Amino acid sequence: MSEQGGASVFSLAGGAAAYSATQALDAVRKYAFGTVMIDPDPRFPDAFAPHAVPRYAYRTYDCVPASDGPCFSDLDLLVTAGLNARIDMTTFARLRSFADRAADHLDAARQMQPDFLRLHRDEIGDDPSPESAGWHLSEAWRQGMATPGLGIARVHKMLHHKRPRLVPLLDNETVKPIRAAADARACGSWQLIYDEIHAHAEYFQTLADEFGKLADGIDDVSLSWLRLYDILVWMKVT
Repeated sequence: MSEQGGASVFSLAGGAAAYSATQALDAVRKYAFGTVMIDPDPRFPDAFAPHAVPRYAYRTYDCVPASDGPCFSDLDLLVTAGLNARIDMTTFARLRSFADRAADHLDAARQMQPDFLRLHRDEIGDDPSPESAGWHLSEAWRQGMATPGLGIARVHKMLHHKRPRLVPLLDNETVKPIRAAADARACGSWQLIYDEIHAHAEYFQTLADEFGKLADGIDDVSLSWLRLYDILVWMKVT
C-alpha cells in the first residue's frame, strides 16, 4: 500500500493496477454503467433513433443469471460471449463437453465451501488434498483446460459466471501481469489473487458495499470480490 496525491493506494497484479478507494469505485462504476451511442447504418438513416448501449460487459455477462442447480444450461455457455469470448459451433460443442464433465466437480466444491476466499490457501495451489473443495475446483478447471480450443479465458469465464464467488476470473490480458507477479512470488495465479484480495480486504469490502448501493436497479446485480478484482485489473491493462 502506498500514497498517491495524499490518498492511500492499493496495488493488484503485482503493481500492474493501482487505485485509491475513490478511483476503484469510479472504475467499477464506469465498467458497470458506462455507455456508448449507436447510430443507424448510413444506408438506413431513419431505421432507429441513436441511443446508448452498454460499453462493457456488466449487462451482457454479470447481469445474466446463471441457471439453478449444478448443471450448465446452454445459456451458461453462450453467456461467455457477453464477456468477449468468441463462440462458433465448434467452440460451443466443446464448451458443452467441458461443462458436462466439470459440473459435478464444481458443485462438489461449492457444497464444501462456496467462497473461494474462505478456502485454505494450499487448496488453490498446484497440489490440493484429494477430494477437498480445492481439489474439486481444480478438477473442474482441469476439465476445461484439457479441452482443445478453449483456453484460459473461455474456461474461467464459464466457470466464474456459474459460481462468481467460487471461481476467479482470468482472461488473455489479465493473466499476463497476474502470472508474472505469481511467478515472482513462487505461487500460482489463483494464490496471487487470493493473497492480494486478503491483503486489501478492507478496500474490497468498502468497494463491494459502495457498488452495491449503486447497483439498485431492477436488473442490477452486486459483484463478488473476485469479479471486482478482475474488473480493476482489466481496466488498467487493456
